[in-house]
Amino acid sequence: MQLQNSNYKILSNIGSGSGHQVFKVQNNQSSRILALKIEKIPSLGQLEGEIQRLQELEGVKGIPQLIDFGKTKDSNYIITPLLKRNLSEIAKESVLSLQSTLAIGLSIIEILEQVHKKGILHLDIKPENIMISQPQINVPVDQILRPGFIQLIDFGLSQKFGLKTFLNKVFIGSLRYASRQAHRGGQLGFKDDLESLLYVLVYLRNQKLPWQSLKQLQSQQLEIKKIGEMKEAVFTTTVLSQRFPPEFSQFKSYIETLTQQTMPDYEYIKNLFRSMLSVGDRSQSSKLASSSQSLKETKQNKNSEQILMFLSNLPNNDSIVIPEDQIDIETSIVFISDLITSYTTSSIKSINDIKY
Repeated sequence: MQLQNSNYKILSNIGSGSGHQVFKVQNNQSSRILALKIEKIPSLGQLEGEIQRLQELEGVKGIPQLIDFGKTKDSNYIITPLLKRNLSEIAKESVLSLQSTLAIGLSIIEILEQVHKKGILHLDIKPENIMISQPQINVPVDQILRPGFIQLIDFGLSQKFGLKTFLNKVFIGSLRYASRQAHRGGQLGFKDDLESLLYVLVYLRNQKLPWQSLKQLQSQQLEIKKIGEMKEAVFTTTVLSQRFPPEFSQFKSYIETLTQQTMPDYEYIKNLFRSMLSVGDRSQSSKLASSSQSLKETKQNKNSEQILMFLSNLPNNDSIVIPEDQIDIETSIVFISDLITSYTTSSIKSINDIKY
């Protein structure tokens, strides 16, 4: 379907990824404010797969509706609802309570259950790709659990499970949240999305992950190797699960039992999270921004001594340092990363103005 360019007016640039740019747009007929995602490079083709995935996932609560799609010049674009904020933005401003973190986890697990049952792997689970659909930030846990409040976005790296053309020996995802199997360059499966989600929840709870303290290395391939080694070393220890109830360790252990071909037992996983959420007085309003503690205070959490002790015993620790201010080496890597460029948007007023 080819969209008439005059249907949408671009209001502002609201973000970008490795291969795309996102704009706030207005439908000229209905005046509805929406989001437009467009490829940065002509004929890139990355959005074609996302369009297909969103069509296959139509009607799944927690997946943005594909309102429209088409091309301008040679680049694909999609139109979806304009969501509010992602969890990365929220986590940088305030500390999430345990109850809120667990509710977010349960919501994403329920979404992933539906995605996986359709044979789709997301492969880029990270806070930036988890959004809230409502303007309120401080909400009770029950509202977080309401279908559609949490939204999983960006299927640009997603793959169909078992697809013969699936690329091997290629890192797929984000350095910070990718599964250990992604670092190995192996075939990915349903468990890899769950492992990435586990890392997201640990980050939301602790405001950091152990491998964020690696000093920036000379090459991306070396970073992939070293961070992968740290994930392998930490995963079977208690470092990641210390600030969670015991069931979180069971969730982590269950991921370890899965193979890339195994469909997870979602009822078992959901019951673990429901059990964790039942601990404590849920009648009190658990908020997304329930703590006013500063990020500086958060970095001085109870786990720091044990993590430092653990890292000091890692092999080849000459490449590992713990700086006073953590180095954020988060990177998203895609198949065609060497081809990606940027373009200026200061003069863009409508889709017609996007030139290449």
